[in-house]
Parts: sequence; structure tokens; C-alpha cells
Amino acid sequence: MVVVFVSGCTNQNNNQTNTTNTTNNANTSTVKAFDVKATQTGPSTAKKGTSVTINGSVTNHGSAVVADVKASGQDFTRNLGSINPGQTKTFTYQVYIPTDKEVQADFGANATVSNPFHIGGFGVTCTDSNGSIRTLNSNNLNIKLS
Repeated sequence: MVVVFVSGCTNQNNNQTNTTNTTNNANTSTVKAFDVKATQTGPSTAKKGTSVTINGSVTNHGSAVVADVKASGQDFTRNLGSINPGQTKTFTYQVYIPTDKEVQADFGANATVSNPFHIGGFGVTCTDSNGSIRTLNSNNLNIKLS
């Protein structure tokens, strides 16, 4: 039996995977010390010229505490501190959706706001239980403009 584990970290040498096999390889148990996920949610629709609230979260699904957790995007940084196993920390941030007129002032008469409006994922840095710095990204959002 082969067990393959893929994680969202950028340092492949620091994956914490402990595998225990019985002598007949019938049972396999895997425990990951580092398993952190970042997600963001927001409205499904919005109007040009308004601000929307985006909800961010960072969850520790691993078996060890992660420290110095920071979430950051284009216009924000949130220091989330340490996150215990099974714990989620949340935050919000605002994104302004410009009007076509505002975009045209910067990019020319033919410029328009894309529909759906794309919001890229935020980045997360943290320190794992071995002292290694890890990075990961949340999901992107697309908001339909009405």
C-alpha cells in the first residue's frame, strides 16, 4: 500500500507525516503536524461603486500549534497570533468595487470593470512546531456585478 500526502506548504522538506503500517499493510494511520487552511467568503453579487465585506479564516487542522500567523492581502495585514489544533481564527476586510467611470479615468475611455469582479486570495505566513516558516494562500473570489 502506498500513501501519498499533499499539503499546502511551500517547503516540501518540512512535511510532518507519520505513517504506521501493520505487518500485512491492511491498516494505515496518518497524522500531520502541519495542516493549515485559509479561506475567504463574500457576497455572491454586488454593485459597482460599493464596498463589500470579505470574511477570512485560517484553520489549524494539524496536531501542533502554529505560531506568528499573519494574513495579508493588497490592502491589509492581520496578525492572528498562535492557532491551536482544531482552532479557527477569523477576520474581515473591505474591498471597494469601482465604477466604470472611475476605471476609465485611470485606464482610458474603453476600460470597464470586469464582471464577475475578481478578488485574489490572501496570503498566510506562520511558524510550524519545528520553527520553520510556512506560507499558503486562500481561495479566490468572483463576485457577479448587478
